[in-house]
Amino acid sequence: MITVRELIAVGGFDEQAILAGDAFLEKELLGVTSFDSPDGHRWLRQGEFVLTTGFPFISQTEPIEAGLIRLIDSLADAGTPGLAIKLGRYIESLPSAVIEHASRKQMPILSFPMEKAWSDVIVPVVRYINDKQRSELEHTHAIYERFHQHLMAGAPVCQLAQLLHETLHMPVTIYAPYHRWNWKSPSADPSHRIAWIERQCGQPAPLSLMSQPLVPLENGSYIRWLLCGQQIQGGILLGDLHRDLHSWEKVAIEQSAALLSLEMERQRTVNETYQRFRNDFLQWLVSGHAGPRDVLTRRAQEVGWELHDHYISVVLTAEVINQKTLTCWQENHALLEMINRHFSRTSDHILTGLDRDNHVLLLVPFDDQLATRPESGILPLLKQALSPNRDFPVSIGVGRCHLGWEGISQSYREAQISLRTAFHTIDSSLAADDRPPLRIQSYRELALERILFAEQPNIEAQLLAEECLSKIVQYDAEKNGQLLQTLQVFIQMDGNHADAANRLYVHKNTIKYRLQLIRELTGLQPENGQDQLLFRIALTVHAIGRHARV
Repeated sequence: MITVRELIAVGGFDEQAILAGDAFLEKELLGVTSFDSPDGHRWLRQGEFVLTTGFPFISQTEPIEAGLIRLIDSLADAGTPGLAIKLGRYIESLPSAVIEHASRKQMPILSFPMEKAWSDVIVPVVRYINDKQRSELEHTHAIYERFHQHLMAGAPVCQLAQLLHETLHMPVTIYAPYHRWNWKSPSADPSHRIAWIERQCGQPAPLSLMSQPLVPLENGSYIRWLLCGQQIQGGILLGDLHRDLHSWEKVAIEQSAALLSLEMERQRTVNETYQRFRNDFLQWLVSGHAGPRDVLTRRAQEVGWELHDHYISVVLTAEVINQKTLTCWQENHALLEMINRHFSRTSDHILTGLDRDNHVLLLVPFDDQLATRPESGILPLLKQALSPNRDFPVSIGVGRCHLGWEGISQSYREAQISLRTAFHTIDSSLAADDRPPLRIQSYRELALERILFAEQPNIEAQLLAEECLSKIVQYDAEKNGQLLQTLQVFIQMDGNHADAANRLYVHKNTIKYRLQLIRELTGLQPENGQDQLLFRIALTVHAIGRHARV
């Protein structure tokens, strides 16, 4: 293809030959033809530039303007990029009404010199088009050869930015954050575009982008989006051009994109296989039967992880309308990909995978910052990790930290109970920002739910009693104290200090002192409604167990 501007130069026209439509000289044409019949436009091919004397469109019964306007309309409908008229033969000059109509139709009109024959324009233009096509084919063949050599040499994909730069002679950047690609040619400086590209990554690609992934940008640059699994994974950013790309340039870009897509698919397959090994390792870790420390360390290294001393378990699941196993797995697998994509760009050493129920499992390293309220540190991480385009609600359960690797199974059990609580109490309405809700439930905030949503309620009840009362019972045994009795009476009196003191025949301050000891031993507040309910449950289980031993 050539443009009307190129035709003016090749066909021997001068700048004064432009009569109308000078703003549309970049329109492309496929060839040149001539006709002087009233219905000649019927046999035009789209993209053919027209040469005419205008004679068939002069009528004794209507003004010249009407006939020429009809000609322009017919040519525009046929997809003609422009026309040239021999002025002075039948038409002395182009009426202003015709010029205005041509501009509205985006139709360039040239003045064809009287001394020129049709062939004086057609022959050089056709030769120019053929030469240009031959050159395009040669360039395209050279591109295929160069990329073939690159592939056969086994060169790494990280060299594609430099190869594309040397081929196209323009700045090139290849950026894909999930794959940690940030490759630039020496002259590339697209720092202002990187953040914009990153915001698009992970989002579903619209249908228009699936069919035409090469997109011109406002500043004269181009971006070739890299897609994988119908999602945007990154892009090839080409520097300031301020012109249309040649066909051979597009071929070079597509060759690069094809190689990058193959590498993405390869990495995706490897990652999915690797993730299965990680899932097995996580399941082994939370089972409570992980084995000796050296074995655990070696297995962690085999899947590319470095273990910390303490972890908090977090379990996530998507709430889907159709609760089929495959549907839940697909949604949870999408959640896992979102989280992995986020944490691949951060320094957070969070272990991620799917557990035996196909729920997303996270083991978050525990430190002093998370000691008081772990979910306050975890929730912001999860909000950042989960895509803003998520179209389903997500329930999250957070366990507590139990020191050492042996405590991971306890934290995981608690996270599962918290997850069931969150899942069964989730609000199906949209969040404030019109996105499906993200509901998090911490085990430390649960009371009766610990037992209601446990897989083995009787064992969970015994653990609750042990957790709440063991230190109290131990203190009474060692100090000959009356903390357990005081707690029981205080709760029976519905948290009334005076009534409890009267029942036990002690001063009210004695009750307060003993309750303070209970707070220090257990970390729970007997006056607090939530903690008081925990004590009620624990005392009931303790009493049942004591009577069972009698």
